[in-house]
Amino acid sequence: MPQIEAFKGTYYNPEIIGNLADVIAPPYDVISGPGIAELLGRSPYNIIRLILGKSAQEAGEMRPQSEFATAAETFRQWRKDNIIIDDKSPALYELEEEFAAVGKRYCRRGFIGRLKLEDKKNAVRPHEQTLQAPKADRLELTRHCKANFSQIFTLYKDQEGLVEKALSQARSRTMMLSFTDDGITRRLWRITDPEAIETAKKHLKNREIFIADGHHRYETALLYQAERNAAAAEIDESKPWNYVMSYFSSMSSPGLAILPTHRMLADFPLPDAALLKRKLAEFFTIEERRNEDAEIPALLSRLEKDPDKSSFIFLAENFTAPLFLTLKRAAAAEILAQLPASLAELDVSVLQRLVFNHILNISTADMEEQRYTRYTQDAAAAVDAVKNGRAQIAVLLKPTRIEQVGKVAVEGEKMPQKSTFFYPKLATGLLISRLD
Repeated sequence: MPQIEAFKGTYYNPEIIGNLADVIAPPYDVISGPGIAELLGRSPYNIIRLILGKSAQEAGEMRPQSEFATAAETFRQWRKDNIIIDDKSPALYELEEEFAAVGKRYCRRGFIGRLKLEDKKNAVRPHEQTLQAPKADRLELTRHCKANFSQIFTLYKDQEGLVEKALSQARSRTMMLSFTDDGITRRLWRITDPEAIETAKKHLKNREIFIADGHHRYETALLYQAERNAAAAEIDESKPWNYVMSYFSSMSSPGLAILPTHRMLADFPLPDAALLKRKLAEFFTIEERRNEDAEIPALLSRLEKDPDKSSFIFLAENFTAPLFLTLKRAAAAEILAQLPASLAELDVSVLQRLVFNHILNISTADMEEQRYTRYTQDAAAAVDAVKNGRAQIAVLLKPTRIEQVGKVAVEGEKMPQKSTFFYPKLATGLLISRLD
């Protein structure tokens, strides 16, 4: 059963760091070259200097060992200089985030604690497949720094909101931090009340934990746990490497916002346009979108009109207009029957199995190694990549629904990579969990 614990978080010293917006960063896996430079320029103490970025991975290279060693030395020096300090007593940390997304205002609530690492599917349920390169990179960083710098984003069921109520009532009078960055206001409270902590622990102990974001970090934590326990004289379950720092939010919370992750194919041998359309027509009804209907807001609006149908917008470099594709379930039944029912209902699975695998002959290995596939939450960027020749194909999708995430996880299945994007990404730099 899932086990959570309060812990002594490590955090930026408010007497030295006046504005947290200067030192936080998105998770490593969404920071590329230009983003790294921007974060480095914000502050000499920005967390990017510890988590690094993914530019080496994007170039298909392994990061030099010197970069991991530098991150570890920086972490050590910041602790020595009291740039970052340790909490005096164990706590859960309640996090509240206010933001706007897809034309709506949200207030997402949850808390940060340690989650006992468990590779049994009946305790902690993933829902997405992972890629090898990010796990190798994060494992090496963990070995050097002996810390979790980012939280796993997890979900649990709590229709009555018992945990949120208990933690809110136990908030300390003074917020631990409050700041606004990029339109997102974040507030963090330290929760030390034993009764409130016990309420959260007991409720989650009897619930399944679903990984919403951070699948690579969770699997990396399992690998690191195995290494540390193998090297230990005896197994001590209380050791910090048997846990991973995690953020917990209720699946019933109205503050959850899921955005789609659009697909692109780059450096891809594009088939003849007429042949590609004929193959698509075997499995999809096709509408060509022209003139004003081809504007991005209109394309996305068209997708939203059919929330229960498997459909997406398909653009190709050699097409004269975007295509609106809607699945012909009967025509695709034989191929989709190879998938579990919960996956066959997902747009991302239909796209991957029918279009990428069957029609375009992109193998599973190609997908895992990202030989052609690129991902973005920015529909305009995907469309622009095709217009400017940086990609040969772009596919715009609807967001995966929260109930679909739960259904796939409960059945023990995994969605294709990058099937969900919970917005906003959890900020890295709010808390650190030391593993030494």
